Amino acid sequence: MRYAEYPPSRALRPIVQCYWMLEGPGCGGPDPIIPDGRAEIIFHYGAPFEHHREDGRVDRQPSAIIVGQLTAPMYIAHRGNAGVAAVRLRPAAVPSVARVDADELTGRYFPLDDVVARTGSLHERLALASSDVERVALLDAWVASVVRETPCARLQASTDLIDRRRGAVEIPAVARQAGLSARQLERSFLAAVGLTPKAFARLARLQHALRRVSAGEPLAAVAHACGYYDQSHMTRDFSRLAQTSPAAWRSTGGTLTPLFVAR
Repeated sequence: MRYAEYPPSRALRPIVQCYWMLEGPGCGGPDPIIPDGRAEIIFHYGAPFEHHREDGRVDRQPSAIIVGQLTAPMYIAHRGNAGVAAVRLRPAAVPSVARVDADELTGRYFPLDDVVARTGSLHERLALASSDVERVALLDAWVASVVRETPCARLQASTDLIDRRRGAVEIPAVARQAGLSARQLERSFLAAVGLTPKAFARLARLQHALRRVSAGEPLAAVAHACGYYDQSHMTRDFSRLAQTSPAAWRSTGGTLTPLFVAR
């Protein structure tokens, strides 16, 4: 499976964290995509992906979707050769491109035409492009054409702070830095990010812990380094947010899961 990330143009850096491309054969079985604090716009120009739900239903994803913030793993599979060109949005950038608040998308995905804008022939042009460079240029031009507003600078600064601290922050301190009350910050986060500040911080801390556990560090040391009260606290967060244990995560395989843990 080939996975690659590319930066956006300078003008779109406040909105786009990166573009990513994925190509390769599917294994058929569903892999969990772990929440990472980002919404994404995804174009399938190869084999469509399947969403395996908890109740046993299997939905085929539309060819162009926006995926809101995840609060639990989403189980995805594909058969045949995948071809994906995607936009990973910055945490507070959903209102910059979508016609709804971010919390209306949380835990869900929608056809892109319903929430953002009509994509016209973009899907076909992505499929016909001969390289990632061409696809990045197509995505960059399309995102520029659908931008509705500039992200809130105070919220961008707040999410950047939480990311830099890898979730190890006091939310009242984040609110003070933003010049907001804790309640105002929470309302603003829900509308723009799709999560509360506390939930966003928990995902930042989880992603940090996932990386360190994967690297083979002792679990107690990871818990301490990532700001958990103790190893049991980390285990509970893994169970709630990743639906696995730290020890089980260390041996997690799969085709897709390892690709989407934040670097």
